[in-house]
Amino acid sequence: MIGPVLAGLMTEAFSWRAMFALQMLVAIGLVALGWLRVDNRPAPPPERFDSTGFCVLAAGLIALLVSLMQALTWGWDSPATIALFAAGLAVLGSFGAIELRRSHPLLDVSLLGRRRMRGIALAMFAAQFTVNGYFIYMATYLQHVLGHGALLAAVAMLPAMLIAPLMNIVTGRVTDRIGPRTPAILGFTGTAVAYAWIAITLDDDSYLALLPGLLLLSVTNAPMFTSLLTGLSNAVSASERGDANALVLTVRWVGAATGTAVLGVAVQNGVSAGQLPGASAYSDAFWIEAAVVALGALACVVLLRERSGERRLAHRHTRPHF
Repeated sequence: MIGPVLAGLMTEAFSWRAMFALQMLVAIGLVALGWLRVDNRPAPPPERFDSTGFCVLAAGLIALLVSLMQALTWGWDSPATIALFAAGLAVLGSFGAIELRRSHPLLDVSLLGRRRMRGIALAMFAAQFTVNGYFIYMATYLQHVLGHGALLAAVAMLPAMLIAPLMNIVTGRVTDRIGPRTPAILGFTGTAVAYAWIAITLDDDSYLALLPGLLLLSVTNAPMFTSLLTGLSNAVSASERGDANALVLTVRWVGAATGTAVLGVAVQNGVSAGQLPGASAYSDAFWIEAAVVALGALACVVLLRERSGERRLAHRHTRPHF
């Protein structure tokens, strides 16, 4: 909750570039804190770094994201867009094949052979796709369409975060008792409804019309993430948790980058050079958000079913603290 308000304050007082300076200071502080407080006892020799896998993954992601971001300039049906997009998918597919043959892979993609891991990964992609898009494009809508300053726009977004910390605690405890499937489905479904409400009311140019959707997000966003993160810990053995978290974290941030690119294209589509997008452009973006998070709900319905004995095994694991 502090982050968006502080970012808005610094944007109005200095420039949007000041946010990056603040992030650098925070990073320096965290490095210093880690140096002082993290256990520095000698660790086992590190495994050999998978440089080939790193390069292939980076190439695939760059090709995929550049094709999405340049689609407005090149055209969706241009040979360059189609070729780069197809190349990105092909390279990412080859990355998976390479990693399956590695004794010490960069990412243990074999975990995706498990149904629940696939469900968590797909749902996390959808969740991060939409959350990053919400923060970026709701802020720009409030400024460009409703005329709010950066600080007022940040304050206006706070209702979507009001009770999220409490919902994290409640969801974690509920997930421990009944598993991640039901809390995740409720969270994703509620968030899809919230985004649909926002998409419908953006053309009203009224903050009060948006408010019910923002308040619903405050209730539903946290269960999406907390239920899946708790479910992730319970879906793998203790020795696999590091690999599982690395895999899902990578999927999350690919979702974030993809969402930012796709929604940016949706907002700018049809807008003439030098003009700011109107409410209908932002409405299109939030309809995409609603559709993607609904697909996340479907992934939870289909892939997070627990077979006989899985819940008993899950309860033997300790829920991590986030």
